[in-house]
Amino acid sequence: MRALRLASVAFEAERARLGLRVQREIRRVLFFVVAGVMAAAAFGMLHVIAWVAMTPGVSPLLRAIIIFVFDIAVAGILAMVAMRNAPTQAEVEALAIRRTALVEARNGIGFTLIPIVFSMLRRSRRDRRDRRR
Repeated sequence: MRALRLASVAFEAERARLGLRVQREIRRVLFFVVAGVMAAAAFGMLHVIAWVAMTPGVSPLLRAIIIFVFDIAVAGILAMVAMRNAPTQAEVEALAIRRTALVEARNGIGFTLIPIVFSMLRRSRRDRRDRRR
């Protein structure tokens, strides 16, 4: 029975780990979406401000290039922040519990199954004997 309990613990640990990972991925997607919307709005306004603020001596082409380079730099920074995706401590612990429980269950499954198999064999013999009578 110990192996079955360990298998149950492993299942619960894996369920907890997957649940935490799903939450983390949902947060990550939300950050990507919000970053995209905010970037679009901010860049739109920033383009107008930058265009107006640049001195009249700067040609329109150079103004556009300056604004483009700034946009690329900010987008790169936001993408790097969104790509950070390290598992939390709770996920690491749940995975360790699952692995330990599965190893223990595999080691103990043979001893647990022996009494169950013998009781099933005895019961089937008894049933066959009763049918013959």
